[in-house]
Amino acid sequence: VRDVAQVISAKTGSQKESKSSISRVSVGKQFSGQLQKLRRRIDETHPHYVRCIKPNEQLQPNHFDSNIVVDQLRCGGILEAIRVSRAGFPQRYTFAHF
Repeated sequence: VRDVAQVISAKTGSQKESKSSISRVSVGKQFSGQLQKLRRRIDETHPHYVRCIKPNEQLQPNHFDSNIVVDQLRCGGILEAIRVSRAGFPQRYTFAHF
């Protein structure tokens, strides 16, 4: 029983020491690390997307219902991606990446 108590106290004592303000990772540092990990994961993949848009409810050729098409683009996130890109936040790579 004494051995178990010593092991437990040793573990809790080391946890208290490791949680000092100097050794803690800031929220900004955690975010930066997670963002870098996400960018590496995205850069390792090569996704290709084909988005199918229904031109009209009847699926007739050469007839486009603009309300249906815009609604599909909005729901698919395409219009938001274009808005963000136009606002000056495109995905940018370093020169070395090219």
